[in-house]
Amino acid sequence: MIRLLLILLSLLISFQIFPFSLKIGKVEIFGNRKVSKQKILLLLKSRPGAEYNEEFLKEDIKRISQTGYFSSVSYQIEEKEGKVFIKIFLKENPVIERIKFKGNRYIREKRLRDLLGIKEGEIFRVQKVKEGIEKIKKEYEKENFLFTDIDYEKEIKDGKLYLTVKIKEGFRAYVGKIIFEGNKHFSSRKLKKLMKIKERKMPFRKGSFKKEIFEKDLEKIKEFYHRNGFLQAEIVDAKIIPAGKRINLKIKIFEGKRYYLGKIYFKGKKIFDEKVLRGLLVLKNEGEVFDEEKSNMNLKKIEEFYFDRGYIKAKVVPIPEIVPPSKINITYLIKPGNIFYIKEVKIKGNTKTKDKVIRREIELLPGDKFSGKKIKESFNNLRDLNYFEVINIYPESTDEPNMVNLVVEVKEKEKTGLFMIGGGYSSIEKLCGFVSIEQSNFDFTNPPSFVGGGQNLKLWVQVGSKSSGFNLSFTEPYFLDKPVWFGPDIYNFTTSWEDYSEKRFGGDIRIGRRWKNFSIGFKALSESVKLFDVEIPSIVSEEGKRRKNSLTTTFNFFKIDSLRFPTKGVNTEISLEYAGGIFGGDLNFIKTTFEGNYYHPFKKLIFHSKTYLGSIHNFGDVDIPIYERFFGGGIGTVRGYEERSLGPKEDGYPIGGNVIFAQSLELFYPIYKDVLKGVVFFDAGNVWKKWKEFGSLKKGVGAGLRIYTPIFSAPIQIDYGFALDREPGQDRGRLHIGMSFGF
Repeated sequence: MIRLLLILLSLLISFQIFPFSLKIGKVEIFGNRKVSKQKILLLLKSRPGAEYNEEFLKEDIKRISQTGYFSSVSYQIEEKEGKVFIKIFLKENPVIERIKFKGNRYIREKRLRDLLGIKEGEIFRVQKVKEGIEKIKKEYEKENFLFTDIDYEKEIKDGKLYLTVKIKEGFRAYVGKIIFEGNKHFSSRKLKKLMKIKERKMPFRKGSFKKEIFEKDLEKIKEFYHRNGFLQAEIVDAKIIPAGKRINLKIKIFEGKRYYLGKIYFKGKKIFDEKVLRGLLVLKNEGEVFDEEKSNMNLKKIEEFYFDRGYIKAKVVPIPEIVPPSKINITYLIKPGNIFYIKEVKIKGNTKTKDKVIRREIELLPGDKFSGKKIKESFNNLRDLNYFEVINIYPESTDEPNMVNLVVEVKEKEKTGLFMIGGGYSSIEKLCGFVSIEQSNFDFTNPPSFVGGGQNLKLWVQVGSKSSGFNLSFTEPYFLDKPVWFGPDIYNFTTSWEDYSEKRFGGDIRIGRRWKNFSIGFKALSESVKLFDVEIPSIVSEEGKRRKNSLTTTFNFFKIDSLRFPTKGVNTEISLEYAGGIFGGDLNFIKTTFEGNYYHPFKKLIFHSKTYLGSIHNFGDVDIPIYERFFGGGIGTVRGYEERSLGPKEDGYPIGGNVIFAQSLELFYPIYKDVLKGVVFFDAGNVWKKWKEFGSLKKGVGAGLRIYTPIFSAPIQIDYGFALDREPGQDRGRLHIGMSFGF
């Protein structure tokens, strides 16, 4: 009863103070000098004309306090003439007159001021000072200074504040010892090898320490234990202990019990034969160490298997069962759901590129069964176009059961056209300057921009110490909207070798047809070839101008994940060039080449095998001219040997041969994203006059770099090779540089 009376009394008092909802008449601000009134009013919900609400006003006062500009904030309200008048009283923090740093030796004051983020003339705010000091601490950690102590002090004189940031830099940390505790099954030496941070052993190891790297190392150790059956393993403690001018790292490990794989069962609506599902597993043999990473891969592979076959909503639930003393059985409960089909393919985000250019790269059509594998293929197709910065392909729900839309969302590159003036170097071309104008997303039917049709137009002009000339090329990759490429080339190049020069002027027309994994193409070519400045005695008689008319047929088989960044699959090409005969001209020969590329991933490494074979023979009165023969040595054949140095010679001059064989084995490893890769290689090959002379392979080994840029059609290649079968007078090794100026 008393409680009810108190509630009624409080309501009565409230009603007597504000008997009905009052409007705010005026809001006045007092005490602000540096902070503008307008800036403060923007923080308020309590504004003239609005209904007065005391809770809103309290929130307003709190917001003003949180800005950090004021040391005190209070308010006063007054009711008159049926309105509420609000007065807010402020006391500003003092203005910073001077900022001073003490104790810093390694990081300069200018850098410290940038990190602090505060300038003289600003109002002092405690929170902002603390945030700035935290940034300075992180910078010292980044520079390898541990145990750095940073604080500040302030002094107020005549209403002005003098701020001093006091720094005790401590010392630059180098790792003396790494100590492990609790590791019974793996030696400390083994665990240290997992870590990027190493003990200091000058001059071989500096022993640098960085906190973020140390944290990653701890995670690596934990993952290592989990991969080796210790599923309960944890890093119990990790301490950084000062030891003079160095630090010791003390890592305490709880290993727990080691587990082994027991039996694997499949339950639920499997749909597919159990043998097929077991064939997907990487962790599958009873009694093997239970590898947590492989167990996760099992789950991923089963889910991908169903996803690739249209079961978008498939769920695979792993149910572990511990079998004493140390085995784990796993039951995969499979709930596949229904197969989904494509209702519509939606293209989004393209403003320049025509829809059809994107659609023709998509491996799924309306009515097709959904396939995760084909989505990956579609992504790679679009990536190889090099038109887009971002590509997202995903299913979208529809109102129809078991139907989804396939959404292809892209963000186009700002420019697909390229105007380039520059210079380059290659082991064959030497120094050269070039001008290139290219539009890889050209559309001659779309003036005035001429962009968006997926065609390629390129003009290349080159001036170099070895080769000069131009090439104008156009390609329509989908002639008449069919998977047929068509295009002409016009070119004029002069190349000066050490013992002869050649000038080629001509043109060709290309046409070909693509299917899923193979293509066939034809190139009709007519060119004038002039041979001059010949120093080789047996070739002098070939000087002069000759006409070459030929038809080249190319058959290509490819089953590869990406043309631009291949990691898995094969890409082979057989080419047959028929010159002269029914086509006329001065040269009569048949040239056949084969190139086979095989790629296979080994975790982060990519294995690449390249086989190259070539043969040419004439069927007329004119011998095979030197400029149509094969030459060996350098990039593309056998590295470690000078370019064009392998094969038949006359008086020391390389004269080329009619038969070539080259085999390269390479192992690529990532250095930085998709931009920089390292490679080690082994090459073997040679050039001969005839097949019956085949033998005596020259071999080379070495290492190099691949630099991928959007400018060139192939990576910049830098290799150093060692000649294993060098002849007297030959160098032991050689640097090879290749820059693709292909058109």
